Amino acid sequence: MEPEITVGICVKNAQTTIKETVESVLAQDYQPNLMEIIVVDGNSSDATLSIIRNLISNTRIPCRMYSDGGKGLGYARQTVVNNARGEYVAFVDSDVVIRTDFLRRQFEFMEGNRRVGIGLGRYGYKEGNWLSNAWNLYHSTMQDFVGCAFICRCDAVRSVGGFDPKIKGAGEDVDLIARMQSKGWSTAMSKKAEFFHNYRATLRGFWSEHSWFGYGGYYLALKDQRLFSPSRNLPPGKLIHGLRTASNAYRTTRRKISFLIPPLLLFGNLAWWAGFLNAVLQRYGHKD
Repeated sequence: MEPEITVGICVKNAQTTIKETVESVLAQDYQPNLMEIIVVDGNSSDATLSIIRNLISNTRIPCRMYSDGGKGLGYARQTVVNNARGEYVAFVDSDVVIRTDFLRRQFEFMEGNRRVGIGLGRYGYKEGNWLSNAWNLYHSTMQDFVGCAFICRCDAVRSVGGFDPKIKGAGEDVDLIARMQSKGWSTAMSKKAEFFHNYRATLRGFWSEHSWFGYGGYYLALKDQRLFSPSRNLPPGKLIHGLRTASNAYRTTRRKISFLIPPLLLFGNLAWWAGFLNAVLQRYGHKD
């Protein structure tokens, strides 16, 4: 029997979070014979792969492992799509934990909404330290799209040429969604499919992640400014957005940590522009 869902896990040096991620996938209430797992590694130099191999050694779910050869996230995502046998691919990032019913809920949602090409999961709040708490509160309040736990129709993805393999860093999800929507596919959230994010717990890690986003943002802007315009990411706008989100978060939760959201957004924005400038200097995305 062919699998209905291929779970794609793209990893690189994720030894601190990957155990929780894989365990949450293996604990799904979806039938094991209707699932498969494809792991694509980005030349990890830590214990990531050994942790994964140990976890999948006794599962009934078919598992395969590949390398992206250091080519980046766009290539890694497409490697999953190229090798998937399922009708759907559910991508679960290496710092994400999905609820036990996540795959079942996503499958039911996609089966009931045949024009949806990509089904997003819903952010759940997860306790951590002060930094990850504030950032989790921000995203659970916003429920904005981040491509860390979502499901897509394989045929729909393939029909638009798949993920852009030239995208080394962030932005591969935004690029794919734009091309799918141009072909008439919609994107929607499955509110019953909940996931949790293990956000960076140090300011250094937070800076590194947002710098990576900025690096990817340059590629998107260079490829097509309809995908992303850097002018939308200026500090004044981020501050206003942060104040509004903090107010909404506090009104909903009464947690004073809500008011860390504006300074964190500004700090992350500074990191974003540092990454953007780095991409400019490295001529990321320019043809030789």
